[in-house]
Amino acid sequence: MTSAATRDTASPRLGIRPQRLADNFLHVTLYLCILSSFFVFVQPAPYEYIAVVLGVACILARVRFSRVIVPLLILLLIRDGVGLLGLLRIYGTGYIRAEGEPVVDLVHNYEYDDSTRFLGTSFYLGITGVMFACMFADDTMRRIATLRSSYVMAGAVASLVGTLGYFGLYFDFIPGFDMFSLNDRAVAGFKDPNVLGCYLIPPLTWLIQEFIVDKIKLHNLVASIIIFIGLLLAFSRAAWGSFVFSTLLMLYLLYVTQKDSHTRARLAFFVIGGAVAAMAILTLLMSIDVVAQMFAERARLQSYDLDMDNRSRILLQRDSWREILLHPMGMGPWGFAHATNWVSHNTYLSTFLNHGWVGGAAYLLLTILTLAIGFRALLVRSPWQTFLIASYVPFVGLVLEAFVIDTDHWRHFYLMMGLVWGLAAATIRYRRQILAGDLRKLEIEAGSSTSMLRARRG
Repeated sequence: MTSAATRDTASPRLGIRPQRLADNFLHVTLYLCILSSFFVFVQPAPYEYIAVVLGVACILARVRFSRVIVPLLILLLIRDGVGLLGLLRIYGTGYIRAEGEPVVDLVHNYEYDDSTRFLGTSFYLGITGVMFACMFADDTMRRIATLRSSYVMAGAVASLVGTLGYFGLYFDFIPGFDMFSLNDRAVAGFKDPNVLGCYLIPPLTWLIQEFIVDKIKLHNLVASIIIFIGLLLAFSRAAWGSFVFSTLLMLYLLYVTQKDSHTRARLAFFVIGGAVAAMAILTLLMSIDVVAQMFAERARLQSYDLDMDNRSRILLQRDSWREILLHPMGMGPWGFAHATNWVSHNTYLSTFLNHGWVGGAAYLLLTILTLAIGFRALLVRSPWQTFLIASYVPFVGLVLEAFVIDTDHWRHFYLMMGLVWGLAAATIRYRRQILAGDLRKLEIEAGSSTSMLRARRG
């Protein structure tokens, strides 16, 4: 038998142990989920299965739903709910209006399947965004550390195999690695080099942020070089522009929010040193003929940019506007693509076409709210302030890229959106507890990541 005193001291330990196991399981699953996120050659990708396990891990770890995240959930449900009405319309009437043509009958069932799959993917990715938001709203510093470590590793691996695939295409560097290139561009485990380029921006901004506010570590420096080369060899003009924009915006926000002279001196040093290093890497790559030729090719306007005789971006977006005005309820998920065999190359126009005016407005409002709540949160001093800045700027880049690329089914887009909402929720909670005088508890929670605390002191 055990005494009452013994039971009193033993029972808390027995209660803590399962919770620790659940938390550890959550971190392991999160790491594996993000690590697998670049390999989407096969569908469903490993990421999809691990994300389901991650959802179970969140339940076991008792991840809470913050009220701050309610708008994110509601607006995503509105978007996909209206999309479901459009899907029912497609099944019920069996037609989609084609451009300049009378009603077109949908003869093949696979077209219905494509629409169903499209809407299902939208709903599933939206749920992952909400899940990530809930996850990072609590135990924020530990989960940031896991996310950062796994995403940097995933970015480095994706860049490495993409680089090997690109050069293997020309020089038989390693037989079989040419599968990681597409159309003379690095693609890694993605189906589109543009997705690879944009996928690599968040880990790069996180590495740059740590170089400025903490210290330059050799393994992080090597990872940043590998990821930067992968970004260049993706030959995505949108990704290049987004990276430059995100980096400059991050440097400005860090300069504004970090007041001490030491951090500002490191920032100035990085601007000069980073620019020199980037030019050195670019010059080295340009010394390789095939790379120089591809850079020259991508620097010119492509036929699909402005060519008015073919299906250029301008023509597609013009036609999209016309179809939007003709279809207040939308053309149904993937309806415009079935009717014209093209996509809009504009996420906002595509959402209005696929989900109708209400769904498109909900998505547009969600984007604006995410930008607003993220910006307000990054101005608040917190242990994760600089990391939030480094996460917010690539999301802004994705928002801008959405005007020329369809980003609504990119996994890392919903990760970054959820991350911004989660960190904003954590910041609001942090500020409230400071005002309530419960700062000691927050400092203990934040103490699980020493490097992030150094960033706060900076």
